[in-house]
Amino acid sequence: MKTPPKNLIIVITALLVLCSTAGADIGLGIAPASMTISDALKGGSYERMISVFNTGDDAGTFMLTAEGECSEWISFYAEGDLTTPLTEVAIPAGGKAKVIVRFNVPGDIANADYDGTIYAQSIPKAETGAEGAAAQAVIRIPSKITIDVTGTQILKGTVKSITTTDTEIGHPLKIKVLFQNEGNVVAKPRIAVAMTKDSELVDSFVHDETGVKHDCEDTITVIRNTTDREVGDYTADVEISLGGEVLATRSLPFKILPFGTLTRQGELTNLVTEGDPLVGRMIKILADFKNTGKIDSQVAFKGELYRDGEFVDLIRSDEMLVEVGETRRLTSYYKIPSSGGYVVNGCALYEGKETDTLAVSFDVGLTKSGGLSGIPGFSGSGLVLIITILYISKRRFKI
Repeated sequence: MKTPPKNLIIVITALLVLCSTAGADIGLGIAPASMTISDALKGGSYERMISVFNTGDDAGTFMLTAEGECSEWISFYAEGDLTTPLTEVAIPAGGKAKVIVRFNVPGDIANADYDGTIYAQSIPKAETGAEGAAAQAVIRIPSKITIDVTGTQILKGTVKSITTTDTEIGHPLKIKVLFQNEGNVVAKPRIAVAMTKDSELVDSFVHDETGVKHDCEDTITVIRNTTDREVGDYTADVEISLGGEVLATRSLPFKILPFGTLTRQGELTNLVTEGDPLVGRMIKILADFKNTGKIDSQVAFKGELYRDGEFVDLIRSDEMLVEVGETRRLTSYYKIPSSGGYVVNGCALYEGKETDTLAVSFDVGLTKSGGLSGIPGFSGSGLVLIITILYISKRRFKI
């Protein structure tokens, strides 16, 4: 009997080896490598952000765990959802995920340093229920935690800046305070404002409702209605205090202008889709608008949707306030009814104006492609290896 069946055995063996090593190219990282929370108050709640990196070639789901003395105090949350705890996070190939770590310190513990470790851990495909998946090695990356618990409340902060801008009748006056909380409890600075026109007091108000978390820097925006004010030059005298101690004072000149004086201007900077473009699935159309004008604007996205060159639907986002210099993302939704080539042409509508039009396209097929390239771990390099094995085997057979 001739040897070609032996060649077939070699090919099959090589394929199995390639498939079984599909999970070998896994890359995982976590930052920062260590964290310290100093002067943590008993019964306090603290938050820190970590980044988990997937440096591998495939998308993956990674488990988040904690061990050590303070492990029971730790919970994980997505950056945009601080209400639903996470136990794992999905990350695309070469991507990263930002995770909020919350530390709820018990109120009945002793003053001491408490150590722990946060782990990001790969989940083998065999555990995810993937059909035909092989067992894989588990990668586990640590981030060390130290929490210094004290019984002393520290109320301390620094005012980094106090600013305002001109406004129009009917648009609110905004005073922005950049505040750094340097204590170990939530700080609510008292912001007192006295408005004068021609050296006469015309209005006064106090804002002390906004809290800034410990070890955090945040902008506090104080808003005041200008509807009943006269057009003209004004001064806002601002005093900021914390715990009875004055931290900063500033006199801010500004103008209240007739409606329509300040420039309304903006641009649509990006238009993309999010989600799998499959029949019956909902897809997101995401439009980024940048306010390049001199006044805040109400903005919405409007788009025309075409399938295979034929108009099929009109999509629109909810309206959103975009402040001066800010870029905000406008989200629209569309449920895909059938396969085909889709194009969205759209613009942003703001204050009676509209931006230039951008377009985004996506294809919706009937089925997914198959073949050898769909086998986990099989790629162009795998095909080259198989051809090489066949060639060598054929030469040996001839010899």
